Amino acid sequence: MRVWDYHTDRAVSVTHMHGLRDLNGKMATPERTDQARRLLELSRQLARPDDLKVICGDFNVEPDSETLSILTDAGMTELVTERGFTRTRNSQYKKPGRFADYMLINREEAVKSFNVIHEPEVSDHCPLILEV
Repeated sequence: MRVWDYHTDRAVSVTHMHGLRDLNGKMATPERTDQARRLLELSRQLARPDDLKVICGDFNVEPDSETLSILTDAGMTELVTERGFTRTRNSQYKKPGRFADYMLINREEAVKSFNVIHEPEVSDHCPLILEV
C-alpha cells in the first residue's frame, strides 16, 4: 500500500509478504529466492523514487538468508537483527530457529522507534512495531 503522511508531507509505501513455508525448514530454496526477487519488484512498482519504503512480514527465513541479502543489497536496512533483537518468535514456538519476521526500511534515519513485542503473547510470532 502507498499512503500519504500529512505530518511529514511524504508518501510511505509498505509492501508486506508472508513467505513460503517449507516443512523441511527455513533454508534457501530456489522458490524463496524467486519470491524475494518478486517481493522487491512489487515494492519497486508500488513506490515512487522519493517514497519512504518499508518491506515487512513473516518471511519464514533465518537472518543469514538469501531473501534478506536480496533486500539489503537493494538498499534496504533490516531492523530486527540490526537493532539487536534476538528473536521474533516467543515461547509458543517450539521448533529451533528464533526468527521469521522482519522489517526493512530504505531510510533508517526516518525511524523514530522500532520494537519487537514479546508480551503479551497472542501468537507464536512477536508483533513488530515501527514508528516513522
